Amino acid sequence: MFAELGKSACCTCKFHRVFLESAKRRFCTNPKSLQSQQTSVDGSDVKTFAKLSPDWTKEDGPFKALYSMNRLRLPLIVDTIGRKSEQGHDPLLGLHIADIGCGGGILTFPLARLGAHVQAVDASADVIASVKEAENCFRHENRGSGKATFKCSSVEDFATKNAGKFDAVVASEIIEHVADVELFVESCIQLVRKNGALFFTTINKTIASRVMAIWIAERILGIVPPGIHNWSKFIEPKFLRMILEENGCSVRLLHGMIYNPLTNNWSWSRNMLMNYALVAIKN
Repeated sequence: MFAELGKSACCTCKFHRVFLESAKRRFCTNPKSLQSQQTSVDGSDVKTFAKLSPDWTKEDGPFKALYSMNRLRLPLIVDTIGRKSEQGHDPLLGLHIADIGCGGGILTFPLARLGAHVQAVDASADVIASVKEAENCFRHENRGSGKATFKCSSVEDFATKNAGKFDAVVASEIIEHVADVELFVESCIQLVRKNGALFFTTINKTIASRVMAIWIAERILGIVPPGIHNWSKFIEPKFLRMILEENGCSVRLLHGMIYNPLTNNWSWSRNMLMNYALVAIKN
C-alpha cells in the first residue's frame, strides 16, 4: 500500500504527515498532545466535557454527585493501598497514583491531601486549563507531603512514557466515555507496577441503568448534564473483568454502588444494576 502511495521517500513522508494530522484533528482537543496513532479518546465526549469546564470546581454544580462519591472512593483506595501509621495521618504518603480521566480534579486533590503524589491526566485541554488555578492554589496552600499535577494527554501516550511507574491507577467514571475500552484498560494496566492496584468505577449496561442514568437522571431530574452519557458505551462487570484477567490482573473486589439524589449520598450495595466499583491487582 505504501509503495503505491509514495514512489519516493518524500511522498511517503508526506503521506505520514497527512495521516497523523488527520488523526490529531479527530481524537484530541489539543492536537500537539497526541503522539500515538492509537487512542481510546472519544472526541465527541471530550467536547462535551470541555463545554462544562467552568463547572468542574463547583461542589454544588453539575458534578456534585462525583464530589459526593468521594465518600466511597477515598476509603476504598485507602483501605486497599494505604499505609498505617501511629499518627493516622497521610495514609497514602509517598505513593504514586495516576488519576486517568481526572476532569477537574474532584478525586485528584483529596488523594494528594492524603499524602499521595498524583499525576492527573485528561484528554481535554480545556478541562486541564480550567483546573490550573486550583492546581496552583493547592501547591501554595498544601502543607502536607502530597502533590497534584495535571497533564493533557491520552492514556495511551501517557502510558508509553510512564510504564510501570505507579503504585495505583484510578479510572473513575471515565471508562464509559472512551471509544475503545480494551485499549484504554490495557494502557491503564501498562501504567501500574507489578502488584500495583487498579481502581475502576463505572455504570453497568442494564435496562435499569438506561432508565435511571439517562432518562431519569438526565432528562427528568437533571442530576447530570443532558447528553453526558451514552448507554451503548456502558460496561458490564463481566466484560471489564475479562479484559483485566486476559492482561494478567486479578480482580479482588467487585461491588455495587447506589446513589440517592434526594440526599446526594452514595452507599455500597450488593446490587450492581447501576453503578459498580472494581479493584484489580496486576500480577
